[in-house]
Amino acid sequence: MNPFKAVWGLLFRLFPCPIQTGVVRIGNPGPDSPVLVTCNFYTTVRRLIRTLKGVDAWLLVAESKGVNVWCAACGNEFNTRSVVSAIKTSGIEDKVTHRTVILPPLGAAGISAAEVKDQTGWHTRWGPVRAKDIPAYLAAHRKRTEPMKRATYTLGERLDTALGSMFPFYFFVALGFLVFAPHLLGYFVGTLVATFLVFIGLCPWIPGKHGWQKVLLLDALLGLALAATSVWPVPADIPVRTILVMAMVLFALHGGELGGLSSIWASDFDPFMARLGLRSIGNTRFAGTTRTDLLIGARVLTHYPEKCSSCAECINVCPIGVWDRNEHKKTFLAHREACTACCACLKQCTEDAIEALAA
Repeated sequence: MNPFKAVWGLLFRLFPCPIQTGVVRIGNPGPDSPVLVTCNFYTTVRRLIRTLKGVDAWLLVAESKGVNVWCAACGNEFNTRSVVSAIKTSGIEDKVTHRTVILPPLGAAGISAAEVKDQTGWHTRWGPVRAKDIPAYLAAHRKRTEPMKRATYTLGERLDTALGSMFPFYFFVALGFLVFAPHLLGYFVGTLVATFLVFIGLCPWIPGKHGWQKVLLLDALLGLALAATSVWPVPADIPVRTILVMAMVLFALHGGELGGLSSIWASDFDPFMARLGLRSIGNTRFAGTTRTDLLIGARVLTHYPEKCSSCAECINVCPIGVWDRNEHKKTFLAHREACTACCACLKQCTEDAIEALAA
C-alpha cells in the first residue's frame, strides 16, 4: 500500500490518482474464476482488494485516467475503448478458459456492453453497484437482487464522497485564514466541521430536490439569525456575525457540490457553469454535453416503445430505477422526475429506442 496515494485518493479525490492497469489476482484464482472489471483509480482498486478478501477472482484494471468509475464514465474517460484495450492487452485471455467479464454498472454511462462483445468476443454481465455485494453476487451464481442494481447514498457514503471531493477547497481556504487572519482560523475550522456534519448528515431530510434549494433554506435561517444579532446582544469576545457568514458560505459550498457526489442526485454545478457560458475547464466539459442539455431542458429523454426489444438493459443499468416494464413487457420511463441524466440507458440501448431529442 502506498501511504501517499492512500491519503491523496481519500482527501483529494477531485484530482487523478492512477494505479497501473492490467490484471490483479484476488485470492487464488484459476482458469474458471470470474473476471471483474474496474477503473485504475488507486482508492477503488485498493478497496476492492480489501472487500473481496476470501474471494478468488481476476480483477481487470482498465484505464480511466486515475479517476473513479462514476466520474470517469460520465466524463468518457472510463469507456468501451478502455475495457476493450484491457481485455486485449492484459493477457487475461491466457489466464481463463471462459470469455465473460463482469462490468461495474456505474460505468454504464461510458461503457457499451454490446460494443465490448462485438470488439472482443467476450460476453458481458453487470455486477452489483456496491463492491460489498460482490461476494454475495458471485455466491448466488452471478444473479443480482434488485437492491444490488440500485445506488444508495447512506451516511457513510455521503461522508466519504463529500470529504474526498470538498477537502481541497477546505484546505486552501484554511491556508488563507492561516496567512491572512490567523485569529479566525479556529472559528473557521469549527464552523466547517459543524456545517459539514449538519448538511451531509441531514441532507436527505432537508427540504428541496436540489442542493441549491437545500442551501437557500439553510442560508435563509442563518440570514434571520444574522439579522437578529443587530437587535439582540451577542458575546463581545466571539465573532458571532463572522461565524454566521462563514456558515452561510460553507453551506453554499456543500450544497453546490451535492449533485456531483452521487449517482442518485442530479448535478447542479454543471448546468450552472453551462448557463454562465463556460464550456469546459480542462478535460471537464459543461456546456454542449447530452447530460447537461438534459439537465437544463435543452433536450428531452424520449422513448419509442415500437422500437423496444425488451432487452431491459435500461432497467439493468439505471442506478435510480427510473425505468420499468408495462403489461406488455415493454420498458417505459416510469419515474422521469428522478432521472439524473447519467445517460447510461442511452449508451446501452442498441435499438435506438431511447434518444435525447431537442426540446
